[in-house]
Amino acid sequence: MTLIELANKEIDLYTNVINIYEGKISSNNQKLTLEEIQVEYKKVHNEYSKLSDKNIEALKRGIFIQWYALTEPHYLTGINELDEKTERKIITDLKTLIDRNQTDEELMWMLNYYMSWDFVFDRFKDIVELKKKVRVKNGERPKIKTDKRGQMGIYWKSITAE
Repeated sequence: MTLIELANKEIDLYTNVINIYEGKISSNNQKLTLEEIQVEYKKVHNEYSKLSDKNIEALKRGIFIQWYALTEPHYLTGINELDEKTERKIITDLKTLIDRNQTDEELMWMLNYYMSWDFVFDRFKDIVELKKKVRVKNGERPKIKTDKRGQMGIYWKSITAE
């Protein structure tokens, strides 16, 4: 799948989650159950991992999903348990990008933000080393593009709204 297809899939899944949460869809006519949405989100995350070693945007979205799965309730995001092997691949791709100094300002700022939740990445080997490399000065947030970036875009739009 392309990044645009994945972003559109995320928006569809998220819309379903919100409709279920707000009771706008009856159990007789809902498109997907929350459990089915979570399975679909695991597939989306897997698709990002397939691209994460070649595409920094896919890496950003994959890391976001991993962080979001542990920091927000699954009944509001549609993201629940992810495949550990897929998560490790994304972390490995992230480490490679950082080691090669091929990151961008946005990714480093996002990582610094995510890593303030200590428990999220602690289960991954070498995360202490990554945390040292990720440190950026607070307040130096770059302009974060939010359109066509799936649930990551929705989140950053809500956080960065002036």
